[in-house]
Formats: sequence, C-alpha cells, structure tokens
Amino acid sequence: MPRFYINFQNNDHIAQDDEGIDVPDLEAAQKAALISAREIVADNVKANSKKPLRAVIITDENGQNLMTISAKDVLPESFK
Repeated sequence: MPRFYINFQNNDHIAQDDEGIDVPDLEAAQKAALISAREIVADNVKANSKKPLRAVIITDENGQNLMTISAKDVLPESFK
C-alpha cells in the first residue's frame, strides 16, 4: 500500500508530515486530508488565528507534490 504525506501550509510555513499514512490511493489520502484540514480550520476560527491554514499539500514517499487543496476548498459545499 502506498504511503502519502499530508502537509499543512500556514502563510509561508509548511508543517511537514513525518509519519505519513498508508492508504490505497490518492483519493483515500485526499479524504483523510480533508478531515484533518477541517479540524484545523475549526480550531483556527475558534482561536481567531492570525496565521490560518492556507493549503493542504499531499506528497508521495519521494516528496513529490501530488495534490494541493486550498483552505477555502476544505469546507463542504453546504458551508460555502
């Protein structure tokens, strides 16, 4: 099973995922990333963060960027 890394960008800082997750494919990694990102966005709102989440970056084992999800695309359609 491939390993994907879910990294979070706040302003110019990227918090690197050092552990990664083993999931069947990129779609499964995207679903996991969205769940985590929604929790971060909720915490950002609660704390009135000055450096809120800007994007989620999913990479492969070689560090290659496979997908970037903007923070505005993290929320479900019903909240937009």
